[in-house]
Amino acid sequence: MSSLQLALLCIVLAPLAQCQVDINVAMMGQIYSNLDRSSSPCANLWAHSCGNWSGNYMDNFERAEASYAKAMALVLSGTHDKEGENATHLLQQIRDYFASCVISDQELQLPHELISGHLEWTNAAGRLRKYGVNGVFLDESVDVAYNDSRRYVIQLKMPAQNDHLPMATLSPELQQLDRELRELCRKYRREEPTLQSWTLGELKQQIPQIDWKNYFEALLEVEPKDDQLRVEVSDVGYLRELGTLLQNRSTTSLQLYLTIRLTSFARKANPNTGLWSRVHSCIQHMRAVLPLGMNYIYDRYVYRTRSEDTRQLMEIFTSLRRTFNKYLDYNHMELSPQELDYVRAKLAGVHLKLGNLPDATTSGDFYDSHYASANFSRSDFQHNFWQALRLRTRLQHAPLLQHGAVLQPELYYLNDDVLSARNAPYFEHERNTLTVPLIFMQWPFYDYRLHSVFQYSLMGFILGHELMHGFEQDGILFDATGNESELGLQLRQQPRFQAALKCVQKTPTASLKERLADVNGLQLAYDAFFGIGHDSQRFEYRPYDFERELLAPQLFHLNFAQFFCGRLPLAIDHDMDDVRVNVAESNLKQFSTDFNCQQQAPFTGCEMWRPST
Repeated sequence: MSSLQLALLCIVLAPLAQCQVDINVAMMGQIYSNLDRSSSPCANLWAHSCGNWSGNYMDNFERAEASYAKAMALVLSGTHDKEGENATHLLQQIRDYFASCVISDQELQLPHELISGHLEWTNAAGRLRKYGVNGVFLDESVDVAYNDSRRYVIQLKMPAQNDHLPMATLSPELQQLDRELRELCRKYRREEPTLQSWTLGELKQQIPQIDWKNYFEALLEVEPKDDQLRVEVSDVGYLRELGTLLQNRSTTSLQLYLTIRLTSFARKANPNTGLWSRVHSCIQHMRAVLPLGMNYIYDRYVYRTRSEDTRQLMEIFTSLRRTFNKYLDYNHMELSPQELDYVRAKLAGVHLKLGNLPDATTSGDFYDSHYASANFSRSDFQHNFWQALRLRTRLQHAPLLQHGAVLQPELYYLNDDVLSARNAPYFEHERNTLTVPLIFMQWPFYDYRLHSVFQYSLMGFILGHELMHGFEQDGILFDATGNESELGLQLRQQPRFQAALKCVQKTPTASLKERLADVNGLQLAYDAFFGIGHDSQRFEYRPYDFERELLAPQLFHLNFAQFFCGRLPLAIDHDMDDVRVNVAESNLKQFSTDFNCQQQAPFTGCEMWRPST
């Protein structure tokens, strides 16, 4: 075993193993092993940083998932220390689900109530939604109101995109229906929808083409009163035309179409053993389907460094926020006092959550009651899976039927990611919250023993990227409480804000807001670590004990870039990884100086919030 492999093994096993390897030395070994010294960092930092990365290795997220699955499998198989156990009912329920998943090797069978009898399409669609299947004819979700981030509402809109069904397996009638549905989505996707806020009674009057009473009775299992539900509809024209389109189809053909879509969903949701073992696949499947239970168990029985990690994470986040406040002191954007107050209030109000969990004072009874009605079996995975999805939908919709229920963001947020759990940090505008999933808080992303130059260049960038999502062209519209604001819209129209938007689009991008988060986040992390106006030419270099060749700024850039080493799969709503690295660095004024790039041209990069120093 090589010294680098030994070092990485010690890091993965720590703090359980007592390894005589310094984690920062191991980090430098990994950095050097990936470097391609035949390429120039000035010409292509990504190629220089990742040129020797091997596609035979797992990428960073796969490595983290493998480590997570190994640790959780020990807990869920009952081989951990039970002393001081809490939330015993929840733990047993999750263990039963895990046991049934591991022994199951069959395709998921559809619930009997979804495939029996002849149901009108709204009733059938409501039942599918009850079991987690969304976005077939329409997309229905529970979220916060447009102008009141504390109030729950139902959001109705057309599907984001339809699954690509194998047309050859469909009858001519269903092929025609599928084409018409896709064309209807394309037609209305070209329009900028106007959001309508109605009661259920008003929805019935405004879009009578759809039997909403039938739909919501099937979904909620009760008949809601006309004034009990609040709905927000963003695609009124689409829904009206959808109702007319489906009224002219036979019940039999619509049920068959829904069954095919349900079957497609079940195949995607079934744990896939193509890449990983069944145990590993079940663990990752359960992270998505049973997020609260899996988060709680990981936090209680696996995660040993939460206290130190929380402290360091808050230090980094506080430093980023302090640096952004310094940006606002310079007021590069030339904002009015009122606009500056708006931005400062939002910045001060951002919540940082480590793990999507309730606060630490929440008792085990809360977790036990969360899954009290699930009744999972150790031998029937089919039953368990559909019950888990049904429970999830019921819990999402429960506040809608509780008079006066308001959102409590400090407790728990049940999202709609039923096919795959989130591995990377994310920002939610309506909650003004930055959440770092627990799975992310491990090697190779983070370790509390790493030197701060590594922590700021990776975790600092990640937090900076997500934080700056709150201040790009979409995020700026939401105020400190998560409500859209006219002042935010006014700020977005400021000449310097618009100039920055145009600047970062000098080269094509798949997502303007993601590019802004990359550019602004890297600048923020760099300045938080080195200080605003840092100049490497005037920096008196004192080498670290673990590294004598590379300068601190060079380490910062290389560690940032190596976060993106990988197989370069097609990106969704992001630029390719090499583009992300090189564009973000090209907009960091100090980069060329840090690497002593020859024939440095005058800096023409983009700076939105960062002061020109």
